[in-house]
Amino acid sequence: MINKEIDQIDQKLSQIEEEGIKNTLKHFDRIHDKLFTFNNILIAGYFALFKVYNTISIFSILIPVFNLILLIFIEYRMMERSRFEARITDKKFSEMYKHGRLTQNTNLYSLLSILTTTIVTIIFICYLVL
Repeated sequence: MINKEIDQIDQKLSQIEEEGIKNTLKHFDRIHDKLFTFNNILIAGYFALFKVYNTISIFSILIPVFNLILLIFIEYRMMERSRFEARITDKKFSEMYKHGRLTQNTNLYSLLSILTTTIVTIIFICYLVL
């Protein structure tokens, strides 16, 4: 292989990598949108449970509300990430390093939001069964 072919392969791999990063963010956004929608349905469901069953406390509605707050926090972090990346050429290396850690933590928060939504759903199902 000649150097020109190697350069073309490197350029193609860089484009694939860039597209992969964009697609990852797109998938996170789609997951968060679905979690928001589902959590709002759960909030309505908790209100309905409170009205139907007298034994359920009104404070049980706080369970999906806290989950909603977590989802809003994650969306805020994703927005801050996009703002940073929009001005990345103006940033210093130390700021880029800090941004990398922020990105990693945001991904962990996304996983946490999936788990907490699952827990909220399980609690809701338990209320229905009991």
